[in-house]
Amino acid sequence: MLDIRERTRLRRLLYAKPTIILLAFLVALLSHGAWGVYQKSKEAMAKQEKAEKELAGLLAREQELKGDIARLSSEEGVEEEIRERFMVAKEGEKVMIITDPDKDAVHTVTVNDEPPTFVEKMMGAVGFGGE
Repeated sequence: MLDIRERTRLRRLLYAKPTIILLAFLVALLSHGAWGVYQKSKEAMAKQEKAEKELAGLLAREQELKGDIARLSSEEGVEEEIRERFMVAKEGEKVMIITDPDKDAVHTVTVNDEPPTFVEKMMGAVGFGGE
């Protein structure tokens, strides 16, 4: 065991101002390092969350594009897209362009170029027909 003189000397050394200042400096240094790690952790979590949201958006876009590719792989899908984008009609069809004076949107309607049947003429005469 330590005798009284050695214990007193040890206490004086531990409670001396330079020792306390050194310990306070070490605590501050460790606290600063821990705070830096905490900040970087928060930034990394925010970046990960942002990346996950972006990934979800990209996956949804991929599914949408796969659907478009599947639709455009068929003859009907290509025809539908051409009609929609370029407002064209097949041979034997007429194109009617209907505009809304309040809006800038233009709607197109495709009608057959065949003459109306007897029933269609009669329906038109009484007010139920289209022509």
